[in-house]
Amino acid sequence: MGPHELIEWILYGVFGLIVLPIVVFGFVKTGKKRMLALMTAGVLCLMFGSFLMSQPDDEDIKAEIQENVAAVKPYLAKEFPGEKWTISTVPFQKEGYQHVNPYFITVVFQNEPDAAYEYNVNRNGRVELVGFSSKSDYHEFNHLEK
Repeated sequence: MGPHELIEWILYGVFGLIVLPIVVFGFVKTGKKRMLALMTAGVLCLMFGSFLMSQPDDEDIKAEIQENVAAVKPYLAKEFPGEKWTISTVPFQKEGYQHVNPYFITVVFQNEPDAAYEYNVNRNGRVELVGFSSKSDYHEFNHLEK
């Protein structure tokens, strides 16, 4: 069981710990209190279901990452004509990469192999430089946007 599934089961457990006592209370009481408790449990179930349905699934996230890569390529060709680069992405939901934003696209330029630039595509479809790093402490970044 991966960390993604574990979080899901924890979420279901917390939901059950909230709704189950309300349902039990509803069956113990009578009259308006019973109706109020069961209606509250029903509303909570509907809210939880709509929350689960609004969450993107793994395939949607992977498709969006590929769309972002497709948007970064022409941007790099326009901003840095004649240069060569390597694009990489984070392996989504793989062990050891959960702390890294999967939407960031890492670019390493051939003429600057010690530097890595992180790009992101914002909601408007605009490509933005969001970070950069180097293997050495005294590296001058040649591809920073001016």
